[in-house]
This record gives sequence, C-alpha cells and structure tokens, in this order.
Amino acid sequence: MLNNKNICVLGAGVSGLSTASFLSDSGYPVHIITKDDPRTATLHPEFSSLFPAASIIPHTVNSNKLRDLFRLSKDRFGKLHDKQFPGVTINRHYELYSHPRSVPAYAKTMDHFEVFDDFKHEFHPDHPEYPAVAGWRYSAYFADWPLYFSALIRNTLEKIEGFEIKTLSPDDIRELPYDIIINCTEIGSLNLFEDSSEQILHRGHLLNLPGIPAIRDPQGKVVSYNFSPGKEVYRSENGIEQDVYCYSRQDGLVLGGSRQKGTLDSHGKWVGEESQDPVIAVDNLKLPAQILELHSAILNHSFECKLPPKSKMRSKVGYRFTRSHENGLRLETEETGDKLVIHNYGHGGAGVTLSWGCAHRVTELLKEATN
Repeated sequence: MLNNKNICVLGAGVSGLSTASFLSDSGYPVHIITKDDPRTATLHPEFSSLFPAASIIPHTVNSNKLRDLFRLSKDRFGKLHDKQFPGVTINRHYELYSHPRSVPAYAKTMDHFEVFDDFKHEFHPDHPEYPAVAGWRYSAYFADWPLYFSALIRNTLEKIEGFEIKTLSPDDIRELPYDIIINCTEIGSLNLFEDSSEQILHRGHLLNLPGIPAIRDPQGKVVSYNFSPGKEVYRSENGIEQDVYCYSRQDGLVLGGSRQKGTLDSHGKWVGEESQDPVIAVDNLKLPAQILELHSAILNHSFECKLPPKSKMRSKVGYRFTRSHENGLRLETEETGDKLVIHNYGHGGAGVTLSWGCAHRVTELLKEATN
C-alpha cells in the first residue's frame, strides 16, 4: 500500500508545505527535510517563499498544465477563504496599461472579469500623467503573507510525521531512508538534481510600508493593482517592459516591482540585469526609482494616500526561479536508483498561485507511479 511507503518532501517553502499538507490530508505519512527553517528564516533572496506579493493570479509562469493547476488552486483557496483560514482574502484587482493590450488567456478563469471599456468611466486606479487606456479587473483571492504563511507552517507541522533541518548534497539523496522523494527545493534543485533547462532567475524588489491602511474603492472594497506605464517610462536593462503592483496587508502596503533576468554564479552571486538610472536607495537597498515614483503618483491621485518618508519604508529583494521560457514548471516523476522522485519546482512568480494545484497533481503522480 502507498501509505506504507516512506515519503519525504524536500523544501519547506510554500510549495513544500502545501504539498506535505495535501499528502497528509490524503492519508499519507510525510516527513519534511529543509535547508531553511521557515519559522526562523532570515531574508535570503533564494528562499523565495519569504517574498511573495501574494496574489492568486496565474502570472509569470509557463506550463501547458497552467489552466488545470490554477483551477485546482483557486478552488482550494476558495475553500480556505470560506473556512476563514488566516490571511486568505478577496481583492478587486485591476491590471491597467497606458497602451493597448490584448485580453489574457486566463480571463475566463477569473471571477467577475471585465475589460477596461466596461469600467473606464467608473473608479479605477490611475496615473495622472500616464492614464490607463486598456486593462481589466476581476475578483481575486489574495494571501496576506505574514498571516497566511505562518498559519500554513503551523497547520502543516501539526499533521506531518517528521521535520528536519538539514543541508543536503546530491550524494545524500541516494542515502535518504525514504522510498519516495518529493522535490520542492526550487532553485536548490540545480545542485541536488540534474536540470538541463535554461535556469532563468528573475530578481524582484519589494517595498513594505508599515502602518498604511488598505486602499479601497468608493464602495469600500479592498483594491489591488498592476500598472504598466510603457517601455519608454519603465523598462529593464534589456528593454523589457516592466510593471508595478500594490497590495494591502494587515501590516501595511506592499509595493513592487521589478523583473530583472539573470542567474547565480558558483558563489551564489547575482549575474544579470541591474537596476538602471534612475535608482533610489531604500533601507540600504538600491532599486529602480520608478517603483516609488509610479506608486506615489497613483496612490495620491486615486486614493489620496501619501507615502511615508523613505526612512519609514522597508525593502527586500527575492529571486523567482523560472527554469525556461517554454513550459518552465517541472512537475513530473523520475527514477533515481531505488527511489521515486517527483519534481515540483520552477514556479516562477506563481509559487503561491499554483501551490495547491501542484500539490494535488503531485498526489496524482504518486498514485499513478505506485499503483
């Protein structure tokens, strides 16, 4: 029987914890081994689960399974919301552009989806100098990260069989006393397992504004937004269009973003796109000035919200591991010696969004491989 097998999840980020939790709920005994203890981890950019925004929207990942995985995740977040799981809320989310834009493929998967022409004469977040001419809005689940991740950690650790903090090498994998390994180590997979993908990372910057109340529309609904002002206003070093985003949390506003492409050298140092002038320094971190400038104008113009001085802000930088442009998500089985390995990594910026859908698929792969 499968539930007599020894099952180990590698990694205790959002993917590892969600997968371990789902497997446990399905009746399987699970252990977790992780390099970083999520209860005490410091802000290291490679531990991407410390940094998500975290909207439940199928952005920034490529997979031919995306629609099905997102549907499963969305259903699970809906159930968590109904059960009042800590931190799971619903936002009215806007994606707005100062230039024409096609409707995204995921439009039909979002609740209450409307295109810009349907609401352009109503309230919407807007920039006074670069007004929106295209976009859409919809209802989206959102994970207030400090609340949600803490609750996920507690909930998962209460139900699993064992939890171990340990740094592994490729040789250690073969010696682990488990029949089945679920690999959720994201960027750590590059060292632990063979991966011939492009191995793309995207670096993102975040600003936390403690104490700022949630931004709301005239009806009192909590609002979040992404805004793209166009390449001529904000682009990466290689000329890729960038956007900014804003989310409300219980502890203040979270502002992003940047999406700088690169990789890590053998010493773990960033090699890739850098922030281009103009840059600003916040909390001893240099980041694109457009993040602060664009948000300041939108928040003041649309919500009469003035940003605090930079000395009151906190900044972070994290990596999103995307693997490759085409079908970057790795969700498949592999035989390694006498062990079955199921890979679940390469989520890009959609680790939270796809967390429960991928956990569901891992469970299916486990059943298919062992029946």
